[in-house]
Amino acid sequence: MSANDKQIGGSHYKRGGEEHWDRVNRLGLNYFQGAATKYIERCYLKGNTVQDLQKAVHFLEKLIEIEQRKADAACGDGSEPTSGYVNQD
Repeated sequence: MSANDKQIGGSHYKRGGEEHWDRVNRLGLNYFQGAATKYIERCYLKGNTVQDLQKAVHFLEKLIEIEQRKADAACGDGSEPTSGYVNQD
């Protein structure tokens, strides 16, 4: 029996015939991206919409901290850290 054949908890974990962890793996998402998308996907299914969205934001805030540290370390020349501008292209 595979882990996908066993369901522990609610049915909100399997949507569209694909388990969230399989989607995370298929898309190559990291831990923080996977956790954020988990809470976003299920936010309207459990009755805790705002709390689930806050949890997603919390994981994204941590991911931003990590990526900002990487970007700042890459400067390495003593220049100012990157601005708050986010290119959305």
